[in-house]
Amino acid sequence: MKKLFALALAALMLTALLAACATGGGGSGSGGITKENITLKFWESETEGSVFMNYAAEEFTKLYPNITFEFEPVAHVDATQKIVLDGPAGVGPDLYAIPHDMLGANANGGVALPNPNPDYIKNNFVDAAVTGATFGGTVYGYPLAIETYALFYNKDLLPEPPKTWDEVISFAQGYNDPSQNKYAIVWEPSNAYFSYIFFSGFGSSLFGPNGDDKTQHSINAPNTIRGVEFFKSIRNILDVPSGDLSGDFCNSAFESGLAAMYLVGPWRIPDCKESGINFGITTIPVFPGESSPPASFSGVRLMVISAYSKYPEETALFAEFVTSNEMALKRFEMLDQIPARNDVTIDDEYSAGILAQAEYAFPMPSIDEMGQYWQTMGAAYANVWDGSDPKTELDAAAAVMEATIAGG
Repeated sequence: MKKLFALALAALMLTALLAACATGGGGSGSGGITKENITLKFWESETEGSVFMNYAAEEFTKLYPNITFEFEPVAHVDATQKIVLDGPAGVGPDLYAIPHDMLGANANGGVALPNPNPDYIKNNFVDAAVTGATFGGTVYGYPLAIETYALFYNKDLLPEPPKTWDEVISFAQGYNDPSQNKYAIVWEPSNAYFSYIFFSGFGSSLFGPNGDDKTQHSINAPNTIRGVEFFKSIRNILDVPSGDLSGDFCNSAFESGLAAMYLVGPWRIPDCKESGINFGITTIPVFPGESSPPASFSGVRLMVISAYSKYPEETALFAEFVTSNEMALKRFEMLDQIPARNDVTIDDEYSAGILAQAEYAFPMPSIDEMGQYWQTMGAAYANVWDGSDPKTELDAAAAVMEATIAGG
């Protein structure tokens, strides 16, 4: 009954919006919602489109019978490249999904329209999602879901998870047994996505506080060097070469009960459940001398309106419906994807742990220089883990980044 009431309320709100925007039957080009029969096309990845977006489209058509939909399966990671050709050719979508770190390419390429109602985003979504939906100070996207990595821990080994890295180190001293591949904590240290926590742990932000200023890369800033020096010290409790700490190794170590903790994301939840281990998820441990968990990278799945849409107002109305409170809960029910809204409460202990870390997450920057970050910092983390001097590696990585920026 609660869900039916919420949907009825959403219908009333949307009807009011329609009435406010309508212009007496004119098309969208006249600034209102058309009363003519139209079809909107959307792109989304196969599973998300078939399972959730088609459901949302059917529910929306119940409210607005003159608006129907066409779904074309296009993976969200492929949409940016495809829209460049299909949009001008007139065969593209009105609305399409992208990962937020591709928003810059869509905005700079002129293929995505700015969000006509930015306050809807700013007032209803968590900060990381608002940042992810924004590029160059302009809100473009409609956040569908958010993810970040957090601390998975074995409850049988750690009934209470550690709050700090000092506690992790103390636990490791009594738990580790390298001859049995028993380690307190595992992750992929050469993966610049996960190891960003050591970049950020003492206060550095990649490409400035909003992730959009290429002049503020901070790769060899004092706080970054301090964090990577601490990163190197963790080798003392996880004495495995970086090349051997693969995803497969970490998955196996945690799911077999050998590793007590694992830094990883929500995509591992189904396999951890299937393994039968008694696990929980919580925030990443706090660095020495700090008061809050380090910033992890977060990813936001967005819908954006195509600049080639003939019906941008109707598309915007649908985009707000798709990302409404009721639909966000439905998406989680169908896909286990964590809503990005700030007014959604999920009764799921695992998702709650991811959301707790998301409060501290930093959306992956969407500027072009991120390509160089992944390459140079992945190598730097690996080299430091395997014995190189942190400052030397970070200075070299910073020089490569600065050459990339100068050449761009």
